[in-house]
Amino acid sequence: MDELEPTEASLRNYFHVITHRFVWLLAVVVLIVAIAVAFVAVQKKEYSATAQLLVQPASGSVPISGTQQTVTSTDVLTELQLITSGPVKGQVIAKLGFTPKISAAQVGQTNEINLTATARSPVLAAKVANNYAQIFVAYQRTSALNAIIAAEQQLQLQITALDAQLKPLESGASPSAGTTATISALAGQEAVLKEQLAQLQVAAAETPGGVEVVSPASPPTSPSSPKPVRDVGIALVIGLLIGLGAEFAVEYFDDKVYTKDEAERLSGGVQVLAIVPRVKSWTRPKRPMLITEIEPFSPVTEAYRSLRTALEFAGHDTPLKTILITSASGAEGKTSTVANLGVVLANAGERVVIVSCDLRRPRMGAFLGLSETRGFTSVLLGHEELKDVLQPVVNTPGLSLLGTGPIPPRPTEMLGSDKAADIFKRLATDFETVLIDSPPLLPVADPLVLSSYADAVLMVVMVGLTTRAEVDRASELLEQADAHPTGIVLNRATRRSANTSQYGYGYKYRYSPQTTEAIPDGNGS
Repeated sequence: MDELEPTEASLRNYFHVITHRFVWLLAVVVLIVAIAVAFVAVQKKEYSATAQLLVQPASGSVPISGTQQTVTSTDVLTELQLITSGPVKGQVIAKLGFTPKISAAQVGQTNEINLTATARSPVLAAKVANNYAQIFVAYQRTSALNAIIAAEQQLQLQITALDAQLKPLESGASPSAGTTATISALAGQEAVLKEQLAQLQVAAAETPGGVEVVSPASPPTSPSSPKPVRDVGIALVIGLLIGLGAEFAVEYFDDKVYTKDEAERLSGGVQVLAIVPRVKSWTRPKRPMLITEIEPFSPVTEAYRSLRTALEFAGHDTPLKTILITSASGAEGKTSTVANLGVVLANAGERVVIVSCDLRRPRMGAFLGLSETRGFTSVLLGHEELKDVLQPVVNTPGLSLLGTGPIPPRPTEMLGSDKAADIFKRLATDFETVLIDSPPLLPVADPLVLSSYADAVLMVVMVGLTTRAEVDRASELLEQADAHPTGIVLNRATRRSANTSQYGYGYKYRYSPQTTEAIPDGNGS
């Protein structure tokens, strides 16, 4: 069974590529089939008619007594060459008034030749094929007859020469024994030549020729071109092959992260703690949506609850009080992850504070419906007291927000100050869990500074957006800062994203308190 697993995994990977890139396959197939249909539509109909010729032993040569002439494969090939020769085409063009479309082919291994003419109408195709066949047969007969005449003349010359030798010998008074033998030999030669001459004369009288028409062409009932079913079928097969090639080419050159296995491998074995499915109703990512409040029983909310449970198991020895959540680059969903994780932790009875430490592009207040004009930097500058700028989140008891406050000119220096460290210590004392929302790792150094205050680091990876190089580089930076990630959150996942080499996870069903069975969920993918 173990020997089959690599093969099964490879086949599963191929299947994933085909299904994930199905749009490419469909687009290529539709394009090629559309081109084929358009070509068939504009192509004029053509009809093909076929006349059948039989190659026979040529009678234009001098027969040898006691032998029977046969047709060889070379004879058939010679006739095929002669059919399309210049003299024959010239006679056909002179008779028809145009250059016909003609093809000739041997029928299997027989002595038969199919002469096919193609024209715009069935009647014209049959007419061209029959005229061409008749002209070729007449041409061959003329050639054979000319050969016979030439042979007759040659034989007649030889007979005349023998007569000239015999007459002086026969006119002698008393021929000797040697003379008699010579006369006998010459007479025998003359008799053989006269017999051959007689045979040639008989052959000439029988209208000699090496080819004859055995089946004249008749008008076809359907066009030979175009053939819509055949042409579209061929286009479909070609489209499938090219489309599959395009799918695998795109897959090969695509550097995005799509699966759980990829994320874990690129991060050096960091485990994916949660796979958050894509929210189909969230069509405008720039508009904040707190899905755990809007749809508390959706698969997405369940994914965040799974993340909460995974963090509890990860901190079973040493509690994870301060958790930094970041990402490799922007727009990967780290802020929405912080907000939704805060909601599910607070709903579980914990006292949670979210610290908005993205001092460049703060968005946490938009998710929670609170202002960030007063907050973290206000305390750092001594303008406010910490207790005065903490804001409770409406409709979520136990959850508070410490906003960014005024945006500073040098965020990294402020985050690395002793006052910042003191604020995080105080928050860790007053709350059970501190969630830190930070800028992305690659553009700025802020997350690396904040990692020194955290007991755990979560890295958000957006399926289809985060590249492999970004995950690899972000993991390298965290390792250099001695902040190895505790786990990865795979955001906006599809069914393929959750598939590993052995298991598949889907988010196709929901289970709400009023329902006794699993029902399809529109957010599943």
